[in-house]
Amino acid sequence: MIRYFSLVFPWIALGGLVIGSAGRLIADDRGEATSAESSARTREQIEQDWLRQLVVRPLPPEPLGNRPAAAVSTADDASGAVDGIVNGSYGFHTGLDPSPWWQVDLQQVVPVDRIVVYNRCDGDVHDRASRIQALISEDGEHWHSVYRHDGTPFFGQVDGKPLAIDAAGAMARFVRLQLPGPQYLHLDQVQVFRSGATENIALGKPADQSSASPWSRGSLSIAPDLVEDLATVIPEVADVIEVIERGQMLAADLQRRAVDIDEEICKLKRVRDELESGGNELAEDTLRDALLQAQWSVRRLALANPLLDFEDLLFVKRVPGSFTHMSDQYYGWFSRPGGGLYILENFKSDSPRLRHLTDGMPPGSFLRPDLSYDGRRVLFAYCRHVAGLDREPNKLDKSNVPEDAFYHLYEMNLDGSGLRRLTHGKYDDFDGRYLPDGRIVFLSTRRGQHLQTDLSSAYASQAGDLPDGYVRCGGGPERPVAVYTLHVIDRDGTNLRQISPFEMFEWTPSVDSDGRILYSRWDYVDRDNMPYMSLWSTLPDGTAPQAVYGNYTVDPHCFFEARRVPGSRKIVFTASAHHAQTGGSLVLLDPRRALDGGAGMTRLTPEVAFPETAEGWPATYFAGPLPLCENHYLVSWSAAPLPPGTPRPSWGMPGPANDLGIYLLDAFGNLNLIYRDAAIGSETPLPVRPRTVEPQIPLLSGECDSRFGQLLVQDVYQGLPEELRGTIRRLRVVGIPIKTHPTMNHPPIGLTRDDPGKFVLGSVPVEEDGSANLLVPAGVPFFLQTLNADGQAVQT
Repeated sequence: MIRYFSLVFPWIALGGLVIGSAGRLIADDRGEATSAESSARTREQIEQDWLRQLVVRPLPPEPLGNRPAAAVSTADDASGAVDGIVNGSYGFHTGLDPSPWWQVDLQQVVPVDRIVVYNRCDGDVHDRASRIQALISEDGEHWHSVYRHDGTPFFGQVDGKPLAIDAAGAMARFVRLQLPGPQYLHLDQVQVFRSGATENIALGKPADQSSASPWSRGSLSIAPDLVEDLATVIPEVADVIEVIERGQMLAADLQRRAVDIDEEICKLKRVRDELESGGNELAEDTLRDALLQAQWSVRRLALANPLLDFEDLLFVKRVPGSFTHMSDQYYGWFSRPGGGLYILENFKSDSPRLRHLTDGMPPGSFLRPDLSYDGRRVLFAYCRHVAGLDREPNKLDKSNVPEDAFYHLYEMNLDGSGLRRLTHGKYDDFDGRYLPDGRIVFLSTRRGQHLQTDLSSAYASQAGDLPDGYVRCGGGPERPVAVYTLHVIDRDGTNLRQISPFEMFEWTPSVDSDGRILYSRWDYVDRDNMPYMSLWSTLPDGTAPQAVYGNYTVDPHCFFEARRVPGSRKIVFTASAHHAQTGGSLVLLDPRRALDGGAGMTRLTPEVAFPETAEGWPATYFAGPLPLCENHYLVSWSAAPLPPGTPRPSWGMPGPANDLGIYLLDAFGNLNLIYRDAAIGSETPLPVRPRTVEPQIPLLSGECDSRFGQLLVQDVYQGLPEELRGTIRRLRVVGIPIKTHPTMNHPPIGLTRDDPGKFVLGSVPVEEDGSANLLVPAGVPFFLQTLNADGQAVQT
């Protein structure tokens, strides 16, 4: 538990760290006593950051826990419909219930004149509420129907015409809205007015609903003014003891690495002894100084880690894009200007220096760099910012979008020389990663609408600015959600070609320790579209793609920014959200323990919710983990909530420009500031040093131009109930074309209205032992269905 006193820190602005009052420099060898003019980081910044963490980052008792953040309750989610915010999005969201309901407790029996319902207006799902019913009750047990809607569409925020239900003065304490059959219920806002009054008596009253869902959102437990106006924090004794104990865990880890840290261990013991001998009523100055002394000792321990065997850090300063979504964050037309590539020199010293590599480039946006294996060159994505382009109503017409407003790959030397552009055309190219064979793998919207059936179609995007392929569940001419997938290119900019024919998005590639490519893939074929951004891998030529983890895992939604931990078979990733830019909780994954669910996951940051799941939205978040080992990481961290968290902004609105800073994190809960800019976010830290080249996998395909591949299925009964053995007669191959219409749910297909298109390629017999042998066309996404004797699909 922390306390506050009246002095206000002037540096507390969203994510910012501006130099505060000079403060006294006490004689306790804290270090970092340099001024803002001579250093890129100051003692005041570091200490203020610790105090801020004390407020916004409550840690669980034990590190390395699998304990999830508290789940969002039905009451917490339901309160979103009576919070007074009418924005056209959903204020609450039930699961798919047999007859979902939402209700509010007016806390007294009153004559109800009318009930005003604002429907959800985004996502083209307003018609789910077209048969809504209104019920009232005086005791919460016996209900009386007062209204049944006739099926006509209604909105609210977008047209100013919410549904107004005449309750005719009926007496009620509880008001319930309900759907008559299986469906999701999600409304924007509900208002209730008593007879003869104009006050909304439902505002702020207790509410509840039939169920929570992955889209349910809780409220933050942090007071709203704490982000902008943190009072000077005074810790309790328990807060200081916690810092000491986590420091001692770090010390034990360093001792196993043969680091001489006896002096810092003694300092931590001395601080604890002084606290415990001081009794229960210690002066505020004493407690604050004890906390800072302990934190300085822990910081010196962290920076003494032999894994920090480099002096400089490369990172990006950038403003997040103007549309908050996992897909749209990488479109140049939604970029916001500012930032560039920077090197923080001598980052462990008391006086680190900052060097700007890209100050000669026009204002624009920079994305996710990679360093060459020899540590001398940097690969990055950049687009020029074009003011007003985000509001262009017809982005489908590429003549309305300048070529340099798309992200393209660039390379330069770390001394700032040799800048060159690698990709061209009106496509977004980004997330480039050096491959062991000298090529570059990257993501690109040039996947387009064509099927990659041979080499000529793989190279097709170099012939012109072809139309894009689109997501199935969102978008329109003003917001084309163009699909991007894996591509490769030679370092000289030649031989650019698609290596993934997948019909939906792929994200955040990295090179695994065995030379394969790790990446995230969005697989929502014949299932709902929210989760299933799971972890996959492929050979560097795009062959042999395979699921690594999470293909049936719903929490978290997104396995983004996966990297193999050095010297380990484990992988670190960011558990991110669907309707957010990349950020969330950090997870250590061991695919040897399980392929799905929580069994293989250890939460490195259990204080951070898996965003947009039943746990709600996190009050703080992490991004860009760079593992040094299983216990130590370079990361980006935000002390502000992950947009679009709580309070709810309009859907898709961007977060603050300056939320992220660079930190050193360990698995014991210690988080130490490396660099933060008060005006703009800093992210994706990379050590400037040579690194080991992963194995170069011999590729059998080479420049093979075969139009077909041979597939052998060993046993179709694997994964089916044993009683079905012997009942499968054929295996059907179903192709999946990419969507060419840019608008959400147009044309509506399937139960979800955003099912993929399908075409049957054929079927083959299944042998008695369950095996099947078939030819499939190259470059065509497909799935398999097992068929019984009646030709009915048993499993897809």
